[in-house]
Amino acid sequence: MFDSSQTKKTRVKILMRVELDDGIERLMALFVAPNTRVSDTLNDNRMFLPFEAADGTTEIIRKEAIRRIVPMESSTRPGRGPYDILGVSETASDAEIKATYHKAITPVHPDNIQALNLPPDFVQLANRMAAQANEAYAKIKKLRGRED
Repeated sequence: MFDSSQTKKTRVKILMRVELDDGIERLMALFVAPNTRVSDTLNDNRMFLPFEAADGTTEIIRKEAIRRIVPMESSTRPGRGPYDILGVSETASDAEIKATYHKAITPVHPDNIQALNLPPDFVQLANRMAAQANEAYAKIKKLRGRED
C-alpha cells in the first residue's frame, strides 16, 4: 500500500495557542513544510488540519472550527509591549486587564501544567507563556501606579 522507499517529507513543528469555536484556548502543535508560513497552511485547499495535542495525540481539526491561532514563536519576538502581550488596549479598564491576565495565565500556570504530565516542549512553552503574562501584567500595574 505504501512505498517505504519514499522519503518522508520534512516538517517543522510550531507550537501555538489554538482557540476553537468552543472558546477554549489549547496548546497544540502544527507541522508545516520548511519555509512555509502558518497562514499559508491555514489557507491551503485542505478542509482539515492535523494538530498534535499536548498529550502527544494527533487531532484532526476542521479549519472552519478554528477561531484564532497564535504561533508561539512569533509571540516571543522582542519589542512587544505589555499590552500587546496580554492582548488588551491601553485604554482597557483595570478590571478588563485583570480578567484578561487571569484568562491568559490559568491554562499555562505551572501548578496546572505539572499535573498534566505533558511533553517537555509543551512544559517549556507554558512556562515561557506564564512568565510573559506575569511580566506584562506587572509592567502594566507599575505603569498605572497600582500595586494590588
